[in-house]
Amino acid sequence: MRLTTNDKLVQQRSTWARYLTFAGMGLLLASLVTSFMSDQIALAYGTLIGGFITAMIGSHLASKWIRPPRADQALEKSLKGFDNKHHLYNYLLPAEHVLVTPSGVLVFKTKQHDDRIFCRNGRWNRPWKWTRLFGALAQEPLGNPIVEMEYDVGKIQRLLQDKIQAPPIPVDGYVVFTHPRAQLTIDDPALPVVMADDLKNTLRKRKREALSPPALEQIEKTFNEYANAKAAK
Repeated sequence: MRLTTNDKLVQQRSTWARYLTFAGMGLLLASLVTSFMSDQIALAYGTLIGGFITAMIGSHLASKWIRPPRADQALEKSLKGFDNKHHLYNYLLPAEHVLVTPSGVLVFKTKQHDDRIFCRNGRWNRPWKWTRLFGALAQEPLGNPIVEMEYDVGKIQRLLQDKIQAPPIPVDGYVVFTHPRAQLTIDDPALPVVMADDLKNTLRKRKREALSPPALEQIEKTFNEYANAKAAK
């Protein structure tokens, strides 16, 4: 499998995560020091709030861009073994993770949650745990992964439609939970939700008619042009 990742973006976001985390800790320490000064109460509260917000932003970025398993690495590992007719793009297209296959395009909406996940009647939730209280603001909200995935699929469809008039290119989507400790309970088995470790086997079972070589060339050309333009910014 071919792999193209926006390493520049990954490095930038990782650096921001470290800087913001240390800056937040520094502001929190400053708020502690100034809290002992009776004439600096306003400054103490200001640095406390600023430090808390800065640290949470840094922790949120670290959760996505530093803390393993990072989404692109988890996908690369789970898809290992596919031939060079498959091309995975990470952080370079309107959707973060896009796989070109001989039969069309797949969009992956990744989630890095490490606990029990339930989907009942289209409603997603996780059981409350006190241990989540301290990391809840830093972790990406669960939201509605199916709606988010469909939104990303739409963005890729529009990109292809603007460049490739006919025939329509099939674009499908999967929600992929990348953390090995995630436990999924999905009421509707038809929903495209899988664990990263099961992704390759799931894709091998797909039944799709192969696209023509010219169509695949157009897809790759469209994606490469977009990716090169984004990477150059």
